[in-house]
Amino acid sequence: MSARTELHIDLGNSRGKWRLLHANQVVSQGTVEPKTGRGLPMLDALETSLANGNAKFTYPIQVSFASVADAAIEAHLRSSLRDHFDCVIETLYTPAQALGMTNSYTDHTRMGIDRWLAMLAAWYPNQTDVVVVDAGSALTLDVVAANGQHQGGVIIPGANLSERVLLEKTGKVRFEEDIEHELLLGRSTAECVRYGIAHSQLGAIESIARRFNLKNHLWYFAGGAGEWLMQRIDVDSRFAPDLVLDGIGFAVASDS
Repeated sequence: MSARTELHIDLGNSRGKWRLLHANQVVSQGTVEPKTGRGLPMLDALETSLANGNAKFTYPIQVSFASVADAAIEAHLRSSLRDHFDCVIETLYTPAQALGMTNSYTDHTRMGIDRWLAMLAAWYPNQTDVVVVDAGSALTLDVVAANGQHQGGVIIPGANLSERVLLEKTGKVRFEEDIEHELLLGRSTAECVRYGIAHSQLGAIESIARRFNLKNHLWYFAGGAGEWLMQRIDVDSRFAPDLVLDGIGFAVASDS
């Protein structure tokens, strides 16, 4: 019997990630543009990759799909997947409990699947107290106790979203300079905005860490600003940009 070939997809509004596995081993991975499907692996390339490893490519591909994107974007990518592959598509939804981890939401379906899978990937391997920070379009922070109980979390606007809202809602806060985010005091409008956002993002995380005594937890950072934040907070931390894909792997394995 041939080993199963799987394609795991983490789909956001602005970008998606995919990972191809054969016999539970990662063959390749990449990114996909959600609105067009550009970036999905091509079948001939996948067959070549597997052939070079003396493995047998199998159909249909099992696609496991975790999405927080708009329904129209999700539907378009599903269509692209069916154009690319002979596949069975499984959509992952946020459960009340899985693999020993328990959701804190009264209505567990209201939690984004990306947050759930990132927490699962951080907590499940070691089952210790963890904090998961995903710094993308939104900055999310979630806390999971060693016993698997989700303690709660926060969602705040990410750096780019914060800046866009500030510029849209004010008449004279304008600048053209491309200033890096730093923990300094600004001497121009551009510096004041970018530095202010940097202080607000890191300051929120540090405040939560102090207020809820999280300094001794194991921290995981992901997202575009995750590494920047991780380097500026004094905690035991890991940068794990593919936490959601890792979580898909655990979720799919538990159902097999």
